[in-house]
Amino acid sequence: MRRFAAWCLAFCMCLGVISEGSVLTVHAKETRPSYKIMVNRAANCVTVYEQDANGEFSIPVKAFVSSCGREGHETPLGTFKTSNYYQWRLMVDGSYGHYAVRFNKGIMFHSIPYYTRNAGNMEWEQFNLLGEDASLGCVRLTCADAKWIYDNCKQGTEVVVYDDPENPGPLGKPVEMKLTADNPMRKWDPTDTDPKNPWNQIRPTLYLTGGVADEVLRLPLGASQHDIYKAIGLINAAGDICEFGEYTLDISGRYDLNQQGVYNISVRGVGLFGVRTEKNMMLCVG
Repeated sequence: MRRFAAWCLAFCMCLGVISEGSVLTVHAKETRPSYKIMVNRAANCVTVYEQDANGEFSIPVKAFVSSCGREGHETPLGTFKTSNYYQWRLMVDGSYGHYAVRFNKGIMFHSIPYYTRNAGNMEWEQFNLLGEDASLGCVRLTCADAKWIYDNCKQGTEVVVYDDPENPGPLGKPVEMKLTADNPMRKWDPTDTDPKNPWNQIRPTLYLTGGVADEVLRLPLGASQHDIYKAIGLINAAGDICEFGEYTLDISGRYDLNQQGVYNISVRGVGLFGVRTEKNMMLCVG
């Protein structure tokens, strides 16, 4: 029986390390793409890069607003690698981080802190500090952005923490909405796609203006950036089409409008209430 238990333990260790709050499984064959994460500590902005044809991480694909360590608890500068992944992680101050990814000893990427392991019990005042130094050294992100790293950046992803107060990054520094004390939904992260999140009741939806059912964005060779924005619209939660100027769009990913091909892009839309929605789309050029 002991031999069987030891074999089971060894088998689990081969698949992944299971600890409190951890749901990480390391598969024998990793199929996710490789990324590099650049954390601009001075600007509180995180940029994710993808590899180019030469294998260099030179293509920016995602930008996240963040909160790095406040004075006396500065996020350490340097180059590191992601290691442990936790769906929920108890923090040193007794709060909980959602979608936590460790990259330097006790330093992690994670959501805005929560009072408990409950997605509806966020420390909402801390959400309003995104873009400012606020943490005890970790890199705080919105729930959706922390989950993106958790889901897409495999173990061993390189993380570089640096300072450049003048240039947040090639994709700029995103802006998130501010929560108010009288908002009944304030204890939920507005970006969290949890089905129980009440923000989903007013979350807008992205759509293709040409009425294409397969959700493939088709543009002619040589199309302009403006053509992309004309081809994607936003519908509010009531089902009404938002007028141009009532919303903003942000498109990231690797694509070339002067090169025939099929590209995967990510589109972020923000409506009148400041609630964002995000969708992965296929862009076909040619």
